[in-house]
Amino acid sequence: MYIAQLEPVSNRADWFGTIELINDDTNEIITDLTGVTAKIYVHSKTPQYRVLSGTTEDGHITLVDGGIISWQFTAAEMAPVCAGTYDIGITIARDDITQQELIGSLPVVDGIMR
Repeated sequence: MYIAQLEPVSNRADWFGTIELINDDTNEIITDLTGVTAKIYVHSKTPQYRVLSGTTEDGHITLVDGGIISWQFTAAEMAPVCAGTYDIGITIARDDITQQELIGSLPVVDGIMR
């Protein structure tokens, strides 16, 4: 599992991100992503409420060759997210097993442009 402090993103632009999946036991890249479902959630700290979410099923997350998980949210999806620091989590599931791949903080800055 990664514990991450992500780079700041603007609430007035598309947000693209990626992580590479590594086997914790062997430190090798997990290249076979057959049957994997991934989810990403971004929520506020206090009070806790979800501001962004996406999955491989809704198209926000793409599984890329070489063990890469890539996600994208459009500028329109980012626009309602107020400037601040949010919690982020990514899980993957395969064969009825769910693993936490990333938890961390995501700073969102006000992109000024309306």
